[in-house]
Amino acid sequence: MELLIKIVLIIHVSAGFLALVFGAIAFGLKKNTPKHKPVGKIYFWCMTIIFVTAIFLSIAKGRIFFFYIAIFSYYSTLIAYRSLKLKNLHKGEGPYFVDWAIEIIAGLTFLGMIAFAFQIYFKHGNMGAIVPLVFGGMGVWGVIRNIQLFLRGPKETLYWYKKHIGNMMGSYIGAITAFLVNQTDHIPINPTILWLAPTGIIVPIIIWELKKVKSKPIDA
Repeated sequence: MELLIKIVLIIHVSAGFLALVFGAIAFGLKKNTPKHKPVGKIYFWCMTIIFVTAIFLSIAKGRIFFFYIAIFSYYSTLIAYRSLKLKNLHKGEGPYFVDWAIEIIAGLTFLGMIAFAFQIYFKHGNMGAIVPLVFGGMGVWGVIRNIQLFLRGPKETLYWYKKHIGNMMGSYIGAITAFLVNQTDHIPINPTILWLAPTGIIVPIIIWELKKVKSKPIDA
């Protein structure tokens, strides 16, 4: 078992390194260039490998919080990928079964993360509850927004493009966060700050990028 864990860990770390590299390249390329799509696919599959190996490692080592984080990070990756398949919601085409399944599983996971945060707080009374509470809350908010989109339909033309950009950058937050957290022994900064700093820095960049998208109201 120990040998299997080591092998999976090597695969996990390797995929994480490649995700950081190809994610940065994908974001640097213009979205309409021929190279963006293949680079984006490599990033997607790297994140998929990270997710599968992270789930295995979290179960093998009995670390429930990392189980939650693995699903949180991959959720953004999946939503970004699925957004390209949901370009016709404004034309009456509904979401697929897999889209509903993703939201239900993710929603239950994020609620579990919030419950986990309260469990830590009442049991230990320390700051360790902040990270799962923040990520769990962000996850639940994202699920609610997506379900509202499915039920009410989009209000703008490039809704799918915004979701693709926002969630791909959101998944990259997960990749950067994982890298920083694994370097806590070498970075003299409070671990809670390492967990939340990428989110605090990159989310404003996401908002700025989304504002540049020239999307028009569907009713116009």
